[in-house]
Amino acid sequence: MLFSACSSPPFGIPAPYAGHPIITSGYFHLADGATLPYRLYAPSGPPRAVVLALHGVEDSRDAWVILAQTLVPAGVAIYAPDQSSFGATANRGHWPGTSTMVGEARDMALQLRAQYPHTKLFLMGESMGGAVLLVLGATKNPPPVDGYVILAPAVWGGAALNPLYRALSDLAAATIPGHRILPKTQLALHIKASDNLAALEALGEDPLTIHAPRVDQVNGLVHLMGAAQESCADFSQPALILYGGNDELVPPEAMKSCWRAIPPNAPVTLAYYPPDYHLLERDLERATPDTDILAYIFGKSLPSDAPSQATVFLAD
Repeated sequence: MLFSACSSPPFGIPAPYAGHPIITSGYFHLADGATLPYRLYAPSGPPRAVVLALHGVEDSRDAWVILAQTLVPAGVAIYAPDQSSFGATANRGHWPGTSTMVGEARDMALQLRAQYPHTKLFLMGESMGGAVLLVLGATKNPPPVDGYVILAPAVWGGAALNPLYRALSDLAAATIPGHRILPKTQLALHIKASDNLAALEALGEDPLTIHAPRVDQVNGLVHLMGAAQESCADFSQPALILYGGNDELVPPEAMKSCWRAIPPNAPVTLAYYPPDYHLLERDLERATPDTDILAYIFGKSLPSDAPSQATVFLAD
């Protein structure tokens, strides 16, 4: 797939078009000089809880539209930034490096903690965003938050990834870093990210979505996934980690490797949803994980049997 790229179309500046606005609620001005636009999904009154939500690869601040329909009416405010290299950021399409992404996530969390000193604050990440949070939570100075909600974290890296794939990714990044992986090449993989076709169409039509990533951006993701897989052994933060039985992007063995590495005394709840795909909060079966997420945020027991399903999953 990496070597099939044959042209390098420019990224350009995302622009709205009929029926597809770009909603910007504000900006995070970060210590490293970056300015990250964010979309705020806000309740009508003062929030009962605040979430910093980090999207997946090639996605944007709009990733949380569907989950917001469950969380916002319950009083949860969602701050959803475009992470560096994605959405409408200044370095759109150009991978900033794992340390930069993790540092910016920490900076944004600290800013929200200062803004909401007496409100529950959670960090949420999907796929790539979840990988960033696993690395952040395993550092020696994680931000002072009340918990993490990590959906299908991208941990298909390091020892969990075939060494040949890693070598090919590194070689491609070293020789053709600027080449773009065009949509036809990606479709050839026949990967199903969700069973919600309407949600996938909305993702494809969103002007903020990147449809043809650079080879070096994909390679950067591979290295982030490796760091996330390695971080599982040092992750001891309060967290709910969710994974779907039909996930076709993060293989089961990679997720099992991460889950088994998490310290046994860590305050982590593992949740497994057999019917769900990679984009759990956009699936047709999203009601169960969405309800569990809401319960976790408000300190309640998960109403589903996902934790026991996780035990069964790990025993296979």
